Amino acid sequence: MTGDTFIDLVSRGQTIKSDTGQLVAEATALFDIGVRYYHYHARNPQTQEQSTSNALYSALSYEIQDRMPGMLISFGASRNGVEVKEAIRRHGEWERISQAALPLHLGGAHFVTKQAAAELQVILDLERQGTDIGIDAASRPEFARAVRHYVATKSNSEAALEVHSTKGGSHYGTTSPHTQLKVYRKAVDARRRLHLLHEIEWVQLDRSYAMTRFAVEHPLIRLGSEGQLNITLLFGFSPRFPFPGSYQEFCHAVSLAKSLEYDLCGRQSRRVTLSVGAAVLPEHARAHIKELEFGRHKGRLAGPLERLASYAAQPDSNVDILRSGMEDTPYIVTPDGEITLTDNLGLAHQVRATIDGCGSGVLTDPAAVRRQMGFAELAKIVELPPAATVAT
Repeated sequence: MTGDTFIDLVSRGQTIKSDTGQLVAEATALFDIGVRYYHYHARNPQTQEQSTSNALYSALSYEIQDRMPGMLISFGASRNGVEVKEAIRRHGEWERISQAALPLHLGGAHFVTKQAAAELQVILDLERQGTDIGIDAASRPEFARAVRHYVATKSNSEAALEVHSTKGGSHYGTTSPHTQLKVYRKAVDARRRLHLLHEIEWVQLDRSYAMTRFAVEHPLIRLGSEGQLNITLLFGFSPRFPFPGSYQEFCHAVSLAKSLEYDLCGRQSRRVTLSVGAAVLPEHARAHIKELEFGRHKGRLAGPLERLASYAAQPDSNVDILRSGMEDTPYIVTPDGEITLTDNLGLAHQVRATIDGCGSGVLTDPAAVRRQMGFAELAKIVELPPAATVAT
């Protein structure tokens, strides 16, 4: 604990809602102001700890599908709280991502994040075996050959990453690259069987890119081979993925992610949609308070989320979803540069105002949103017609 009441509350997740009723009420309010993508990390409402409980995931999914059929639902994964680690100890590593196997009509999600932090153990194992995993090296055809010949190490080790995270956030327990690879493949296969979408998060720019390139090239995984992949860029999550100092730095990361539309042989095999988020802890926020570069409030001091929103709102940004939320940026930076408590609705209002101030609009028609995110055809298979056809 730091002794700073605000920072300590955030570190323990105490500012994040976890009760299903409160979450549904908040989601309804978010939907009313134009939010059409809802990303959820389950937390035990009794302890506020991160949870792997599929009962929690499905309970919220049922409510959102029933009350807000136009909302796309995304489930997080790769979590590492004490209850998550205990569940994995008892049930195995699949427990971390088992929500990927929930059908949509049984409380599943349109997207489930299957790559974030723990899964990077695979690409680090490949590096230890002598393969260069730098961005340039992972963009050459030779990397595909290394992927095909890779044999994952079976010995367990502590899965730890250098990240900017809340309490205990850099440690993912003891596991092996072999186990992580097997779970990754199982999660991709589960989504494929359910006719649901693939989603990953980038938390370390170079390693996350290399791991994604590994997954799309691996003959037994073929991530996104159905033609669609959503990549969430979490700027500021780690020293290896710092918050961008300029629009040019932002666009560099976006372009790198978009390059995964093409296999290393040069064939276009998938469409990559992009979500962006500001994963900046409150104790790091002041370092990123700078003048806005775009919009009618250009020159005004703004925090990382507003700055990211102004980047995403540019017509050439290639961004599909702007992700804001208490799991990523659990505070508001006022125009005076003060950091204050907020909630998901407060963050969404700030983001919407920034987007509007840049002269951009928000896509809200459910059918149009599904087309944009590559879900239009799948919706005919796994959703009731109203979710794909009725506009608000």
